[in-house]
Parts: sequence; structure tokens; C-alpha cells
Amino acid sequence: MMPKIPFHFALPAACLQLLLGTAIYAQITVTGRVSDPDGAAVPQTEIRLQRSGSDSIRAVSDAEGEFRLQHLPPGKYAVHVSAENGFDEYSTEITIGNSSTATLQVQLQLASVSQDVTVGPETEKLSLDNADNRDQIHADSKLLEHVPIFDQNYIAALTPFLDQTGLATSGVSIVVDGVEMKGTGVSVSAISEVRINSDPYSSETSRPGRGRIEIITKPGTAQLHGSLNFTFRDSVTDAINYFAVSKPFEQKRIYEGSITGPVPIDQHTMFLLSGSRSEDNLQSIVHAVTPSGLINNNVATPIHDTEFATRITHEFSASHRLSLQYNVSDVVTRNQGVGGLVLGSAGLNTQSREDDVILNDRIIISPSLLNQLQLFYEKDRDPIRSATQKQKMIVDGSFTDGGAQGDILQTENNLKINDIVSWTHKRHYVKFGINIPNLSRRAWEDQSNRLGTYSFASLADYANGTPYSFTQQAGPGRSVFWMNELGTFFQDQIQISRNLQIAIGLRYDWQTYFKSFHDFAPRGSIAYSSNDHKLVLRAGAGLFYDRSGAQPIADLKRYNGFIIRSVTLLNPAISNPFPIGTDISNFPTNLVRLGPGGRIPYITNFSAGVERQLISGVTFAATYRGTVGVAMFRSRDVNAPLPPSYTNRPDPRYGVIRQIESEGRQLGNALDLTLQGKAGRWFSGVAQYSLSRTDNNTGGIMWFPANQYSLSGEYARSDLDQRHRFNLLGTVNEEHWLNLGFAAKLYSGLPYNEMAGVDVFHTGLLNARPNGVARNSLEGSKITELDLRWGKELRLPLKVGDVQSGLAFSVDAFNVTNTTSYMTFVGNVRSAFFEQPTAAMPARRFQFSVHYKF
Repeated sequence: MMPKIPFHFALPAACLQLLLGTAIYAQITVTGRVSDPDGAAVPQTEIRLQRSGSDSIRAVSDAEGEFRLQHLPPGKYAVHVSAENGFDEYSTEITIGNSSTATLQVQLQLASVSQDVTVGPETEKLSLDNADNRDQIHADSKLLEHVPIFDQNYIAALTPFLDQTGLATSGVSIVVDGVEMKGTGVSVSAISEVRINSDPYSSETSRPGRGRIEIITKPGTAQLHGSLNFTFRDSVTDAINYFAVSKPFEQKRIYEGSITGPVPIDQHTMFLLSGSRSEDNLQSIVHAVTPSGLINNNVATPIHDTEFATRITHEFSASHRLSLQYNVSDVVTRNQGVGGLVLGSAGLNTQSREDDVILNDRIIISPSLLNQLQLFYEKDRDPIRSATQKQKMIVDGSFTDGGAQGDILQTENNLKINDIVSWTHKRHYVKFGINIPNLSRRAWEDQSNRLGTYSFASLADYANGTPYSFTQQAGPGRSVFWMNELGTFFQDQIQISRNLQIAIGLRYDWQTYFKSFHDFAPRGSIAYSSNDHKLVLRAGAGLFYDRSGAQPIADLKRYNGFIIRSVTLLNPAISNPFPIGTDISNFPTNLVRLGPGGRIPYITNFSAGVERQLISGVTFAATYRGTVGVAMFRSRDVNAPLPPSYTNRPDPRYGVIRQIESEGRQLGNALDLTLQGKAGRWFSGVAQYSLSRTDNNTGGIMWFPANQYSLSGEYARSDLDQRHRFNLLGTVNEEHWLNLGFAAKLYSGLPYNEMAGVDVFHTGLLNARPNGVARNSLEGSKITELDLRWGKELRLPLKVGDVQSGLAFSVDAFNVTNTTSYMTFVGNVRSAFFEQPTAAMPARRFQFSVHYKF
């Protein structure tokens, strides 16, 4: 039965539609460019937009003639540019209402009387708006088209800019057009812009700014436009990986495109079609040691991905727009998980299918009050099957062989609801509403580990046939549960004066299975600018509650001793782990339960920073960030053998009792230096350096301490703590044939544990450390990568509306210096690979693309 939400809404549907709505479309962002009769940019020009009965909204063009206006309600506007600097007065009318973004091209005419004009340095103003802070990462489609993006994966390219301390237990939050999704939904050519850390203390979302990726897709257009792309890679042009004895054959083909325009029979209806087909014939490199010696071989791990999306948008009137979208994604993988110490026999085969239906209904109630309702239905089917059906053998620090033992079928039917109001009144910009990211029914068919898994502490123990543990599962394996999450919020952004703005907000989050009745999260921020608006000071703080995701809830439901009976035997016989005349039903079962006081963890984020315009179009931001984590998730075996002998379990009726607890703590400090903008044609992009340190005493909800009865030595560097991180995305000489796009990553090493290689505490976990050694005392090597891109566009004579058709060619080189960056270091002191890596990031690779737009 679906658990009840601890409060009740009794508003009629009409009232709900009036009072609630989502803001991603409720306020429109207008971008544009001011030019002279020859098309050259006109900087430092004031553009005014005014709606009947409202105050005018103003912007000033930058050095490239570009300007940006935010928080405009849809409707008809008068556009005005005063006569100055030798140009005539400019006036026109525009109607905004087709999308969350709109463009405006202003072409000025020379005045009839010639004048001597001196144009001084451009005076670009920094915005006080929270969503326009210069500490964020903002990449529009133009930048993303000109920088090296491996396999067209925008999310992977921008993920390094995220802060790991801001991620939820369930992973990265991807928000597409205001809806939280598992992926982009549309193909890459249908993406308009991507943002990280936009409005970091917004009450509208559950995650902090650096814990989410926000994606805005391209709207429908009044004229037919489209884009077709083909991307190709082949191992013949690649360098050989450090651990590969021979170069594996690999080939990648991506067919991708999107088309948008009006429906021929109705000019008030527009459509969007997008799709992609990715055929990635990869190979993973195995680097392991077995009793027969060192193994270095290549195993095919292909991934084939097909995605399609279609959207229909209809404007019933200037104040009412409705859109309906359907997405489908089908991903087939083979031998996943293979590589490094994992042999080819231990791979997994998967086929993941997702179907989505998205309804967007936006209503302009008045010029200052807007409402949008979003309904999202998702249906998933994710089967996982072992590549081979045999017992699994894990030799810590040496190799993993046998079947993957991971046979699981997961299905999901999920409804998401967003409904938020946006209201502007004098100095206030107010949002309030409701987010329901999950009303989901999930089913798990778990037939994993039915043949059993032997675990060995070292290669010598494997040769001697002395495993330290054997685990096996039985039982029906089917569990069905509801996972429901709900959030509601209020936020007021107040313009105190032209130099001062504050924002205050309050959010409440609730989810099933974990106590969250009191999870209220206050948030606030302040921004102050100098009189010339070239300098902005910002500060903010807020609470952010975690989300567990589906995996912990599935564990609580399955491992109850009935749905799945899981048994762990210590020091078993290798030939037959169960004594003669017994089977798995004769031994104590393992359990998973929620600890007393188990609740949703939260983090307190606080920051202070300064933003400064350096030159025209280029800004610099320095921001200090602090993080305090409270009640962080961890796991602990509360039935572990008792000290000091560590031989007998407290309750012999059960085996391992994994208790999910909210007892961890975390402390982090960071300094971010961000340089971004556009300096003419010579540079466009963003660079960010982070100096940080994060300590905690937990590695997450699946993590166990070394000693289940003592946390001594556990509070140390976080598993994802990297002291230095530098990321760069940019272009130089963009419009010239001698152009270059580039991306760079420079990271210090990640910590890892030194392990004793002996099950000191007889838990079957093999995570004990040598005496006196703290957690994460070792450190891996640094990561270095430089990627380059060159492209050339040929303009074609066909012009559709304001878009000149063109054919573009590009070449990308990833890890162009062919630097070896090692990964996956072994911490077992008894392993032949102790303190050595078993995998490396890919060597130099080339990617070729052809792009046609119209």
C-alpha cells in the first residue's frame, strides 16, 4: 500500500492551478544584439522594454553588442532605443510568449545629420540577480558547439565543475526545463544552454547550486530550422592505452539531429523532433594477476544507445500555452563492469528502456502573476543479466572471476508534478509552489548471487583454497514498494535599492521510509554592488536535505529474511561451503534495517564572494564555500562478532544485520576562482580553479567502518576529496579559419585506504586497516588531460529566416599530449599490486564530426 503523505490538500483543481506553478517558464529571459546598418556591434546602448501598465525594464549592450533581460512575463512589449551616438531613435513592438527564452535583434540606422562620435570604453554592468552570479558555469549552445565534447556528452563534459559534497545520495540532480530527469531527454542539438550553480541558494530546488545541472532546451520556432550531425571515432587514429598489450579495435558512430518549426495547418502550433543513434564498440582493458601470472587482455564492452523525442506546443492565446512531449531511450550494453582487476567472465549485460510523457501548461493570470503546471510520467524497465552463469571468485587486490551474479529486473512507474507561482510586485519577485519528484511504484525481481560468491584475502589464500567468506542468496526475490518524495517552497527576492538585493526562502522536503517531518530548510542570500556595477559582493547560507534514492529502500524491503534469504559463512570449505545434510535454509539470514533515529541527512552551505569585471565582457569571481554535514548516512553491522575476541555474534539467530544509520558528520572548506566571459573573438569560455579540503567519517550509505564497534581513525579525508581541481572550457579566434576550442583538466590525486588484507574482526568485509593507520591515508596520482578542437564552417546560399544554412567540419583530439593518468589503486598490503594502479584513463583519441544546419 502506498504510504500516506502526512498532510492533506483539499483545494479544488481550479484553485490549485491558480495558486501553484513552476517558474522555469513563468519568467522569460530575452537575449539580443544591437548592431549598425553593416551588422557591426554597437556597445553601451540602452535598450528599454515596456509592457502596458508596468515599469520599463532596461539593459545595456556589451562590447559585442549583446544584452540580456531576465524575469519578463510573456506578452506584448514596446522596444525603445534613444537617439544617440549618431544613430536614429529605434522603436518597435515584440510579443514574448513562445518559450523560456527569446531573442531580439536591434539594428540601428544612422542619423540624417552627421556627427563626430567618440565611443569610449564599454561599461558593462554586473547583475545583482541570484541567477546571474559570475561564480556559476554557464555554457550556451554556441560555446558547446565549439569546444571538444567527447561523444557529444554535454553532461559528462560539465560534471567536473560540480562539487561532490553537494550531490545527493541518489546522485547528480539533472533538471531539464524545470523537471528533474535521469538524462537530457532530447538530443544534443536541441539543447539551448547548460548551467551549474545558477542561484545557489534557491528554495525552488532540493540541491545546492553546485549539486545540480540545469538544462534549457531549444523552443519551437516560427520558421523551419534544423540540425543534422554525424560523429565518428576509430581506434586506428588512437594511441595505445598504458595497460594494453595490443591496441583494441574500437569504433564509435553517432547519428544525431533535431528539427523545429510551425505545424503547416496552424501557425499557433509548433513542433520539435530530435533523435540520436549511438553505436559505441568499446573494449575494456583487463590488468590483473592470477595464479597463472599477469593477465593483460582486451574485452569487448559495446554500448548501443537509441533516443528520440517529439514535442508539440500550441498557443491557445497570448496568455495560455500548452505543450506535450514524448521521449524514449533504449540503451543496450554488454560486459559492463569488466576491466582492471575484473576478468571478462564477470561482466554484466543490460538493456535499459525509458519512456517519458511530459505535459506543460502555462497560464498568464495577470501581467505580474504567472502559473505553470508540469506533469511528467516515466516508465522504466531495466533488466541486468550475468554474462556467464558460474560461481563468483573475488581475490582482493588481484582479480575477480566467475559469473557477475547480478541477475536483477527493475521496473518503475513514476509521476512527477511541478506547480509553482511567480509573482512580481514593486520591489518583490516572489515564487512559491510544490515539487513532487517521485510518486513511483517500483518492482525488483532479484535473482542475484544464487550460485554464491567466494572471497579471498590474497592470491596465496586462493592458491591454498582458503576463502575468508562465502555469500549466497535464495528466496522469491520479488519486492514491490512505493517511493514518494515531496517538496514545497516559498522565496522572495527583494530589490532593496539599485545597489542592494536580498533573497529569503524556506523549503520543506519529505520522503517515505525516512523520518522527515521536521525537514524545513531556510535559505537566504544578499548581493551588493558598487555604484558603477562593476563590482558585486555576495553572501549566502542555507540548509539542504538529502534524498536516499531507490537503492536503500529496495534493500530495506528485500533483505527482510523472507523475500531474499542471504547467508554469509566465514572461513568456509572451498569444495562445499555447506556441511553435508544442510543447505542455505539451515543458517542465519542477513538483514537490512533502518537504525533508531534514522532520518534524512542535511548539509549547511554558506559562502561569501566577490565578482569583478576585469575588461569588457570578462569577469572574475572569488568565492569561499563552507559545508557542514549532519546525520550523514552510513551502514554498520550491529550483529558483528563482539570484542575482544571478535568470534561470536550477539544474536546467533541472524547473520549480518546491516543497519542504515544517520550518524556521520562532514566538514568542508573551499575557495573557487572563476574566470569567464568573452573578450572579442580572442577568447570565450570559462576557467575555474578550486582549492578545497573535505573531511568526514563515512563513505556513504553503503559504507561500513573497519571496526563495527569503534569509529577510531574513520574521521579523515573524504573519499572524493581532491585538494586541487582546475577545469577549463573555451575557444580562441572563434570566427576565423585558424580557430581552436580547448578543454583542460588538472586534478590532484584521490585518497584511498591501506588495508590489512586480513579479516581481523571476522565480519566478512575485509576492510580492516593495519594498526594505527587512519582511513584514506594513501593518495593516488594526479589527473592531467588537454583536449583540442578545430572546426571550419562553410556558409551555404540557402537562408531560412534569420538562420544562414551551413556545413561544418571539425576534428577533436582528446588527451592530445597522451599523458597517462592512473586510476583504481590497490590498498591491500598483501596484494602484488599494493599501492599500484590497475587502470588508466584513455590515451590520445581523435573524433571527427560533420554538422549541417538550416
